Amino acid sequence: MISDTPSSTRRQVLKAAVAVACCAGAKIGTADAAVPTTVDQITDPTSTAARNMFRFEPDFVKLQPGDELVFLNSRSHHTVHSVPELWPDGVPAVSIAHQPEASVRFDREGYYGFRCQRHGQYGMVMLVVVGRPSGADKVRKVINIMKAKKRERAGFTRLLDQHDHS
Repeated sequence: MISDTPSSTRRQVLKAAVAVACCAGAKIGTADAAVPTTVDQITDPTSTAARNMFRFEPDFVKLQPGDELVFLNSRSHHTVHSVPELWPDGVPAVSIAHQPEASVRFDREGYYGFRCQRHGQYGMVMLVVVGRPSGADKVRKVINIMKAKKRERAGFTRLLDQHDHS
């Protein structure tokens, strides 16, 4: 490229253009693909309560149909398993273990419950709400009668309450 403009000035103009594009929300080098939400699985040995020691972070996520979650750190004793009672009919179950990273795509509106198989008893649960599903009262009733430890049911109730107030 032949130009009368010094290269340092061209670099400054390019930097400014990139900054403006980023601030304006433009996506450079992507095809409008949504960035998936990541969910980490935490073991916090400094926590004084089991509910906070083992947890998904975040433990409540709202998505739109077609969105994707990326689960991190399904290693050692942490796993990600769908909860059959809190899972839409006809949607394949999820079972993730021994993987540093795994993606799950949500194509149907609904409530999706997850638990860590080993730490669910301590309240390591997660709720994903896709779209604007109806039936929160039915989900609440299912939580109250499902076969699960008290802390697990309490965790799902807390997350459903969080959804009701969001």
